[in-house]
Amino acid sequence: AEIAVETAGWPVEVRIDERLRDRELGILDRLTRLGVENRYPEESERRDWLGKLYYRPPGGESWADVALRLRSVLAELNNLGTGHRVMLVCHDAVIMLFRYVLEGLNEKELLDLAAREAILNASVTRFVRPSGVGPWTLESFNVADHLAEQGVAVTEHAGDTSVRPR
Repeated sequence: AEIAVETAGWPVEVRIDERLRDRELGILDRLTRLGVENRYPEESERRDWLGKLYYRPPGGESWADVALRLRSVLAELNNLGTGHRVMLVCHDAVIMLFRYVLEGLNEKELLDLAAREAILNASVTRFVRPSGVGPWTLESFNVADHLAEQGVAVTEHAGDTSVRPR
């Protein structure tokens, strides 16, 4: 966020909001899916049973927990009134969950999206409300043209095709 604001020359203060942090993974932090399967097989089974939206690792959060945090952020943004532009800098799960909340996706639609789309690192997703009130509309999703234009390699988080409960 600081690099973007400085590069753009925007006269704004960067604020940190803890509600926009990535999902807390608890005991599974820093482990790959294979690492979880090997070290915590019971957690791997529980995640498979519950699915990505509702599985909460010990000491961590589910996607549903993160969505709740984002709803409170959106309540504040909705109360700003007209004439404001806001840039949020966040991780892939948060971006997916903003789509879930703002577009009113159901669980199946969210999980289908998560299974087929990997969020490009430093990509831009943009929601707009031309009138300043009412529903938000997805204008662009996962766009990284700004990186390619600068000759920067576009990388992505591998994603997770195992999102649905079994």
